[in-house]
Amino acid sequence: MSTDGTEEPLATLSSIPDSTADQVPPIIADEYTLDLPRIPSLELPLNVSTKHASIKRAIKMCGGIEKVKEAFREHGPIESQNGLELYLNDGNDKDGSKGYFNEHPIIGKRVPFRDESVILKVTMPKGTLAKNNNSVKDSISSLKDSNKLRVTPVSIVDNTIKFREMSDFQIKLDNVPSAKEFKSSFGSLEWGNFKNFVNSVPDNDSQPQENIGNLILDRSVKIPSTDFQLPPPPKLSMVGFPLLYKYKANPFAKKKNGVTEVKGTYIKNYQLFVHDLSDRTVIPSQAHEQVLNDFEVAKKTKIYPGTKSDSKFYQSLEECLQILRKLFASRPIWVKRHLDGIVPKKVHHTIKIALSLISYRFTMGPWRNTYIKFGIDPRSSVEYAKYQTEYFKIERKLLSSPIVKKNVPNPPPLVFESDNPGDIDSRFKFDGKRVPWYLMLQIDLLVGEPNIAEVFNNVQYLDKANELTGWFRELDLVKIRRIVKYELGCMVQGNYEYNKYKLKYFKTMLFVKESMVPDNKNPEEEMGVNANTDADGDVNMDDGSQGSSNPTKEDKGTVVGDDYEDNDAITEEPDDAALENEEMDTDQNLKVPAIIEDYADDGDADEEVQESFDIKTASFQDIINKIAKLDPKAAETMKKELKGFVNEVNL
Repeated sequence: MSTDGTEEPLATLSSIPDSTADQVPPIIADEYTLDLPRIPSLELPLNVSTKHASIKRAIKMCGGIEKVKEAFREHGPIESQNGLELYLNDGNDKDGSKGYFNEHPIIGKRVPFRDESVILKVTMPKGTLAKNNNSVKDSISSLKDSNKLRVTPVSIVDNTIKFREMSDFQIKLDNVPSAKEFKSSFGSLEWGNFKNFVNSVPDNDSQPQENIGNLILDRSVKIPSTDFQLPPPPKLSMVGFPLLYKYKANPFAKKKNGVTEVKGTYIKNYQLFVHDLSDRTVIPSQAHEQVLNDFEVAKKTKIYPGTKSDSKFYQSLEECLQILRKLFASRPIWVKRHLDGIVPKKVHHTIKIALSLISYRFTMGPWRNTYIKFGIDPRSSVEYAKYQTEYFKIERKLLSSPIVKKNVPNPPPLVFESDNPGDIDSRFKFDGKRVPWYLMLQIDLLVGEPNIAEVFNNVQYLDKANELTGWFRELDLVKIRRIVKYELGCMVQGNYEYNKYKLKYFKTMLFVKESMVPDNKNPEEEMGVNANTDADGDVNMDDGSQGSSNPTKEDKGTVVGDDYEDNDAITEEPDDAALENEEMDTDQNLKVPAIIEDYADDGDADEEVQESFDIKTASFQDIINKIAKLDPKAAETMKKELKGFVNEVNL
């Protein structure tokens, strides 16, 4: 208290000199014990009012109060619970039945490990809610006199049943005699009804369809009468829970002053796809008719259909086409990720339309997911063999290692600048000296590695291309794949000293699979490679050491159908996750901003999507940097006041 009798304000750290701030005890909020009754909670997918009749009907739809109590008494894993059955129809039919032919309930189960929730009773002057549009938050804020507001905890919710299953279609067939007959027999599960139903079916009825015309329908039922005599399926939905869709917000939706406005449009690119590699397949010689018509209209009006004049889409498209025509003249088959680094950022948004005007795509075979110049059939000549694609992937168990993560480069952003102007970026090429930027590789991007070049120069092409290996013999492709997989597996582990005997074995392989070797001899031992030593140069990923080790059979990655190890690098069909927004992208819709200035913002957003961030392995600084992008002030405060984060499993 001050000398004049007034109460002094509590001291704060900011008002105390730095020399004594550390000596002042912190101000801690008062503690209260909530000695309150624990109550269960039933969350229903129904519009239940506070009226007694509404609550009573909701409980009846769950089977009655005893069924509800029984469900709350269940314990154990959620999979072992019977749950609470909620019937959406309480049955008011004349015969007392539910009335729906295929009715089944929605199952609700107890929520495991649910945090306790406190139920508060908020008391305020009468009419306060009505004045604030029934908003509790606004009502509390409007009460400047705290004595008019009283908040009292009344109970704690510690047991909750939720309904998360989807409701299925349910069909009423009261006007269909065959459905009613089926329900009265099989639906009743009574033997006498079964017997009467079976006896009513004529033996050896040669014309059962004639009975349909003699059926008498119940016209008194309000539901329209039909001659539909087949029972519907017991359940129409194949899944109990909603599917998780990869929803992405519209990149053109801008929120200003609480109002979301979309500035932009969607147009179709009409990319042509070839889904068959048989001899009867005709290779497209020109673009889809609709995209050609749109382009002709754009030539006359200088505005591409579906876009606005402010976007200058047509002008950017013309510039992009000019660049792509030169590129396809020198190289008739391209991977889109290679083009992304050559086409300038300012016109990159038109690349899909431009590609649909000058190229088509195979969805299968050796040239799958590449863009091929119109009129070019890669099956017509061996000169197109070097453009075939091969897919490689690092084993997931390796990628979980910090050592490997350090050696594997981040994927390229959606739009970037090639380090080789006008040509493919050198980081896409495989030379055995660094891990490629992207593991979908065309054959000519592999020949920079001397051992692969040696195999490639001695290739004997097939007389006719096939849909599996293209122009190559299977053995030649296997040799190339083995070398890539071996060296790739070494490089991601930080080992660039390859075993010359193993490479020699790969180059001189006589059989596609080791199981084809006569007498099942180990071909690697014959080449001077000791199978009991670490010839691969593998690193023990368990202890993180940089030295060599002797991995067990379980530790090494294998290829399906092959009998020897490949150093944890595999080749297979394209990885859908990695190619989702790239070569595997078959979406015909193209997003076009309303004004050309919006393109720069979209590019930045794409780069942010490409950034790899794993919360389970991220360091404290990584998390702070991530927070700083959303709230720089909060990130700075955390950086100063926190020493680090604790993983939830260690709490």
